[in-house]
Amino acid sequence: MPDLRQLRAFVAVAEELNFTRAAERLHLAQQAVSKSVAQLERELGAELLQRTTRDVRLTQAGAALLESGREALAAADSAFESVQRIGQAVTGTVRIGVSPAVGVAIRKQAVDVLRAGAPELSVSFHEVRPAAVAPMLRSGSVDFVLARTAPSAPDIDSTALRPTPVELLVPAGHRLAGASAARLADLDGERLLTWSPAGTPFTDLLLTWLAAAGAQVELVEAHVTGAPYPYEVSELGAVALMAVGSPAADGAVKVPLADDVSLPLLVLWPAGPSSPALRRLRAGMSSAAG
Repeated sequence: MPDLRQLRAFVAVAEELNFTRAAERLHLAQQAVSKSVAQLERELGAELLQRTTRDVRLTQAGAALLESGREALAAADSAFESVQRIGQAVTGTVRIGVSPAVGVAIRKQAVDVLRAGAPELSVSFHEVRPAAVAPMLRSGSVDFVLARTAPSAPDIDSTALRPTPVELLVPAGHRLAGASAARLADLDGERLLTWSPAGTPFTDLLLTWLAAAGAQVELVEAHVTGAPYPYEVSELGAVALMAVGSPAADGAVKVPLADDVSLPLLVLWPAGPSSPALRRLRAGMSSAAG
């Protein structure tokens, strides 16, 4: 069966009408080029070139193969390049799982990092509840996951990215609304808006911070779940601990936190080597990159 190596050698000779120049063009020995063309002629059962001591000429069969061979090589090169670009994550689609605690600002950062220098690359986000992170990675439903916590699973690898600072969101008429800054201890006795119940990793992380500061709160679970949307702060008369850069909400005020706390950000993937897209994300969103 003829192969691309033989076809590429023939096209080079047919275009140069000289075996020496064709060999130089292909960075091969002249003997190797001659052998490839001869093999191609044998396998096709047709003489493609007329050779004399002075020149090389195309036969009718050779002229026909040159025309279609150029197209075949161009199509093959294009196909190979497309696959390489997908493999290098400069085209195709990168599927990213995001836990509900990962907001719009982090997603935008991921898109900016991945598409920098790769305008043909598409990014698709998929909401992933914490319990579904490992199953979705194992099944290949997503390429990697951005989350605030990581499951304990031997077949899932993870690394820390740049953590996210936290700010306080309170109703416009709240006692802390006009404060230049607030401390976690100031939230003692408050109603805390959460997007998942106690016993889930993200909510338990917030409760751990508050307990360490000596603050006890009443949890109020949001009616709109799946992502940290702040729109119910005013409606429910609750406060919320949000990642800096989260969307604002009508009737609510952002207050800086004086405490040195930040939300961890992790990227998780199936155990093994990192893909080109994952390597680019880690380089662009690591603590060192910030």
